[in-house]
Amino acid sequence: MTDREPVPADLQRDLMIEAGYRCAVTTCRTAEPLEIEHIEEYATVRKHEFSNMVVLCANCHRRKGIGPRKLDKKALRIIKRNLALVNRRYNDVERRIIEHFVENDTAPYVLLPETSVLFGYLLKDGLIEGLPGAEVEEAMHGELADGRTFHITRGYALTEDGKILVNKLRKNTEIL
Repeated sequence: MTDREPVPADLQRDLMIEAGYRCAVTTCRTAEPLEIEHIEEYATVRKHEFSNMVVLCANCHRRKGIGPRKLDKKALRIIKRNLALVNRRYNDVERRIIEHFVENDTAPYVLLPETSVLFGYLLKDGLIEGLPGAEVEEAMHGELADGRTFHITRGYALTEDGKILVNKLRKNTEIL
């Protein structure tokens, strides 16, 4: 028997929403099975608090501990902070663009519709930039009668700041 209180359903839901119903480890992002884990052990804190909990897949949960290739408390706190920053600033499309570059380290660019309202914060924050039409053969572009160009699809590449962010996410290091 244990005297441990169950994690309240509202707290479980909030944690799952924060992690996007995936493992919080950026380089993993497995969808299931998922487990809710305390960063500082429950036996020590004796309470369930959002700031001390994170969603991990079963494999990453087994990696929790100290030593090479282990997820220690410091790493879990960094992962938690990174989730908070990325999930609060960027919408789902923007997070998927970032995930694309995290998961595809050799991808020079991604093709996106020329509708920057969908990924405006990545542009405003200087993390991605549109490539000139000539650099992306697959993009559909043309010129209007008045000389203005248009792009139905355009290639977007990481800027130097974007590469730094993606590398930090890939290594699960703090992005602040």
